[in-house]
Amino acid sequence: MTDAASLAVFLSHLQQHWPFPIPLAGCTLVSTRFTAQALSPELFSHYGIAPPQAALKRQAEFLAARLCAREALRQQTGHASLPTQQDNSRAPRWPTHSCGSMSHSHNLSAAIVGDSRYWQGLGLDIEKPIPIQRAQRLAKTILTPDEQYTYNRLDSNQQAMYLTLVFSFKESLFKALNPLTGTYFGFHDAQVLDLENSAMGHARLRLSKDLSTQWRLGCELQGQFSRLHGSALTLVSVAVA
Repeated sequence: MTDAASLAVFLSHLQQHWPFPIPLAGCTLVSTRFTAQALSPELFSHYGIAPPQAALKRQAEFLAARLCAREALRQQTGHASLPTQQDNSRAPRWPTHSCGSMSHSHNLSAAIVGDSRYWQGLGLDIEKPIPIQRAQRLAKTILTPDEQYTYNRLDSNQQAMYLTLVFSFKESLFKALNPLTGTYFGFHDAQVLDLENSAMGHARLRLSKDLSTQWRLGCELQGQFSRLHGSALTLVSVAVA
């Protein structure tokens, strides 16, 4: 099978689109569906990407995310380059004059690339909806007391979606701020606000601890969310001051 044919079996088409309610200047988002069982080792060789030492599923997620990033960079900059892996860090290093984020969940993958003249950092996350019973088990691990108060006022279906979005937003926030601060922070170190009406597509995120001299307790960022093939898709953007 040729590399083109292998790619067609592994990936659906790479779709450049903007699923969020507010466009961001100088940003490009690309998503795709992929089939892990159709992954071919030759695809890694063809694209010059070293496969991770991991199970097939993880290798498929890794490649799909980087092919989304490659296409987003091509659309954004005109060059089909790839982010590289930083030493001693899982955070990718993006090409000069760009920043970005990648995510994957089950058979979905996406990447966003932004112009660093406008954006210091971007955090993108995809999450399959958390089942109701699992949401009840995870709630205290993920939610702050104020978020728990909001959660308790919802019915069980709303609770599961609320928890999915809060979890996803906090993942996006970490991806956006960890490379800028070099500081690890957990689920209780930030709070998601204004998410009671989950049809609006917006939220605020407020830090509950100091991360750096610039990013202190009480600092807020704007977030957006959408749906992608039934999964939650969240974005946190850090504008250039």
